[in-house]
Amino acid sequence: MKVLIVLFGLLAWASCHDESDDVNEQVYEVDATWTNMLATDGCSWHFAITAKDSTISLLPSEASRAKIEKELGKIEEYYSFTPVHLKYSLTGAKSTVQCGWGHTATYDEIKVIEIHKK
Repeated sequence: MKVLIVLFGLLAWASCHDESDDVNEQVYEVDATWTNMLATDGCSWHFAITAKDSTISLLPSEASRAKIEKELGKIEEYYSFTPVHLKYSLTGAKSTVQCGWGHTATYDEIKVIEIHKK
């Protein structure tokens, strides 16, 4: 009888256990700008989020780029500002982007959950 109780307890625990990290991830929702300023010696495609007195730059993960392109279309200009409403979570990784004069910048990487053109 004790074996059955332990077995059922383990089955119940295993069925309730969620191994996805997505359950505990912090989700942010902001207005941002999908920006490319490479033509003016700025940086290539990234998100710019303007706070009261600063601007935060973030880069989408490779998996998120398809979602961005599906919503905004493929934009090929080297100077572009597209206002968006963005729902995202941080991946914990850093990513680099090409900037003017052969430089690169390193920003936090995000997973885009939702994106809508404003």
